[in-house]
Order: sequence, then structure tokens, then C-alpha cells
Amino acid sequence: MTEEKNKASLDEPFVIDIKIDRDSSTALHQQISTPLESMIASGELPPGQIIEDEVSLAKRLEISRPTVRRAMQDLVSKGLLSRRRGVGTRVSPSPFQRQIKLSSLTEDFIDAGHTTRTEVLRYEVRFANEEIVENLACDTGDEIVFFERLRWLDNSRLALMQSYVPSDIAPSLTDLDRDGFYRCLAANGVQLSSGYQQVGAKNASEREAKLLHLEPGSAVVTMRRTSYDTDGRIVEFAHHCYDAAQYTVTVPLTN
Repeated sequence: MTEEKNKASLDEPFVIDIKIDRDSSTALHQQISTPLESMIASGELPPGQIIEDEVSLAKRLEISRPTVRRAMQDLVSKGLLSRRRGVGTRVSPSPFQRQIKLSSLTEDFIDAGHTTRTEVLRYEVRFANEEIVENLACDTGDEIVFFERLRWLDNSRLALMQSYVPSDIAPSLTDLDRDGFYRCLAANGVQLSSGYQQVGAKNASEREAKLLHLEPGSAVVTMRRTSYDTDGRIVEFAHHCYDAAQYTVTVPLTN
């Protein structure tokens, strides 16, 4: 109930309590953008908070819509606001920086002081085709489990994740909906040992943009991961895509 209440609050447009001074030497658009920037920096406006729309704000303050648009665009350019068709103007989350390692995204979020939740969009038992045979090192026709999850970072949609797992170690839908995937593997007696992943970038597909609340064609960070247990068995093959405005990858460099 508390989570639903918080989400409802974020979806209720924030009405900016400011007064325009037309005799001031400060430009009108800055009289809007400056206090908004201060409220975002102080945390008064949390990530994901929707902002009063341009038409309403312009009418209420009795200024032109282009002036309001200029103020909002200044904050969009600074990465403080994001505009998405059908979603409105919202406070942007700070990008999550993740070091490349074999770890649970859920635990990484929690360790960094963020909140997270996951929605399982699809959970299907399948028979391995040629592509899955190659990537899971199994036999054609072997039973595998495919699942797709939508992951939130605080109050924003961050990632769309697809995984293929051998059915004998795959978590149940109930367990996956309740806990992180790697924790589910550990509960099934699977000890992760190593893995490799390929990180790339692309423009979001129409479906990806819709699920992540992005403008069509927005940039996303992509990742293909293969994970092994202590016996050298492939226990996961995954495709992930992340909202590039919210997710960066850190790679340690040494001599």
C-alpha cells in the first residue's frame, strides 16, 4: 500500500510555487528553472516526480509557453529533467554506475542505497533450439526456462532483462517474483564461479521504448551475459537493455 501511495504521489503533477518578477534583471525562464533546480538538488523533488505541464504553468504564471519551454529545456539539457511522450516531464534519476563483475543487480542497487523492484513479464518453459543450444551448451530439445523481467531503479524503469536457464536449476515464477535471480540460484544449490559479458549500445526498439517509458529510438545500453557455476556448467544466458540516461558501466584498468 505504501509503495502504491508513493507512486501515486509521484504521478500527481508537482505545482511550482513561484512568483514571476517582471521588473527583475533575471530572465523569466531563469526565474522558473533556478528554483526548480534548487528543489531537485535538495531532494524536495524526488526522482520520478512529474512536473506541472507547460500549458498549465504558462497560464498560471501568465507568461508565454515558449518561456516555460526554455526553462524546462535548460533543465533537460543538464540531465535534471526528462521528457517522454505520453509520460510527461519528470525529475531524472541520477545515473547508476556499476562496476563490471559477476553480481546481482538487486544487491548492487541495495548496496548503493537505492530501492528496486522487479516485475516478471514472461515466464515460459521451452525446448532448446539451435541458438539456445549454442549459448547454453545444452542439447537440442532440452527443457529450458525463459523469463523476462522489468527492473526499477528507485521510481524509474531502468532495465528490460531476458534470461535462459536450464530447467533443473531455474527458479519458480513465485521465487523469481519475490527475490533476485542470483539469490534464487544460490537457494537451488548453484554456486556461481565465473562469466563473461559483452556491453554495447543501440537505439531502443518500439517495444523496449514502450516498456521503459522512453522516446522511440532512445539510446539504451545492451548486455549479453553468460554465467558459469563451479563445475564449469553454463547456468545462464541473458540479454539485458538499460536506459542509457540512468545506467553507466565502470571498467577498472590496470597496467
